[in-house]
Amino acid sequence: MAAVTELCFLLFALINNIHAEELITIKKERDSYTFHLPKEASSCLISRFVGEEKLVLWNSSDLWSHNSTVPEDLKQRLSVVSRENGSYIIHNLTYSDSGLYQEECWTDGKVTYERNSSVIICSSVDRRPFWVVTPGETMDVPCSGAADNLDFLWLKRDFRYEQEIWKKVFGDNTTSVMDDAGGRYQVEKNSSTLHVFNFTTTLKTQFTCLLMNQQQCVSSEHAELHLLYETIYGTVGETAVLPCTVTDLSDDQPPRWKMYDNVLNTTDQTVPSVDQNYSLVFSSLTLNHTGRYECNTSLSAKRYGLVVCPKFGPPAVELFSEGEEVTLQCKDREKGRSPVWFIKSNQTEGRIVTVDTSQAMSRVSTGSDGSLVISNVSLKDTGEYWCAVRDQNSQCVSSVKTVLMYRDPFGIHSTFYTVRCSVLNGLLVMLCVVVVAVNQRSRRGEQLSAQTHS
Repeated sequence: MAAVTELCFLLFALINNIHAEELITIKKERDSYTFHLPKEASSCLISRFVGEEKLVLWNSSDLWSHNSTVPEDLKQRLSVVSRENGSYIIHNLTYSDSGLYQEECWTDGKVTYERNSSVIICSSVDRRPFWVVTPGETMDVPCSGAADNLDFLWLKRDFRYEQEIWKKVFGDNTTSVMDDAGGRYQVEKNSSTLHVFNFTTTLKTQFTCLLMNQQQCVSSEHAELHLLYETIYGTVGETAVLPCTVTDLSDDQPPRWKMYDNVLNTTDQTVPSVDQNYSLVFSSLTLNHTGRYECNTSLSAKRYGLVVCPKFGPPAVELFSEGEEVTLQCKDREKGRSPVWFIKSNQTEGRIVTVDTSQAMSRVSTGSDGSLVISNVSLKDTGEYWCAVRDQNSQCVSSVKTVLMYRDPFGIHSTFYTVRCSVLNGLLVMLCVVVVAVNQRSRRGEQLSAQTHS
């Protein structure tokens, strides 16, 4: 019992003394942990800190010798994957394996590698579904279970490492706000909720909430944040380009494109070409190109949803005056089919975007029949609107295009213009009647004059 109490105290001290830049690995009880050491090193020491004391666990050069320092209980759970690659594994992890570890390696008598990292063993490690964030949106990510008076600690994943490495960012009395590229994050101390503000980054973003009960790790819950897929609309036969606008190109390898179907399974469809800017280019769209696409680096991901529809007929024209309410109809809306509206306007710089994600379209609602209702219409709403109707497999089955045009009070579509044209048309008819009458009278006069002379 005393040993457990001491362990809990040490783990509590470990967590509270973790610095923001220290590396943290979270593992589930009975899982394994691998040390990846430089293969060119002649010898390496693995040590663990217990309070102020540094305990050498093993030396890679005499791991299995009689003089080995490996504790007996650890020796039974330790294995070497490859001495050439410097991989060592501790199996069947227990709470007693939690702690701060130090890796030191020598080559020709000189220290060539050194790293400190904290290992935290939890009863459970859960991965919840990722959170989809609309660009610029504010949202809350809860820490489940923290309401039961459990201590909590928010960590952020560091994707610069192949291993799943975390860093402490929240949880003490001084750090509650973090500004990062493309977002701001704040922890609500009373509820343990993570507030996300103005999330616009393509950087891979993952947090975990570490729950502690009497200084012992109960669970770790991961929350991965994704920007809402940018939806791209196209029709069969058109050319489409998906830009790879990732923010990190520091890898030696170029960005990689991944393709998914509409249930997020990877697909084996023909890979479109990639241009010199790593953009994905479709020279001639087909219905089968509908799906999800991701441009990935080790640190970033740009995500698209491509909707390809059959070719549509001539567009309809809808006129409006400022302040009116306009309803745009969507055809082929049937049971089991869902509509999605797109707009192309000067407000979107000619790009085709989904209407519900456009910041300029806050006055928009969708009718039960799939129609698009725009209230208090203004000049900003002018543009081309597409209604794409999708079936249960998210395939586009039809599309209709409507051009929304402003009715100029004095333009050709205005009432003034119509009345003016009617008046002018009436005057023109009257003028024609007068001309005809004058011509007939002139002809009669000529006929009478001719009869008199004869």
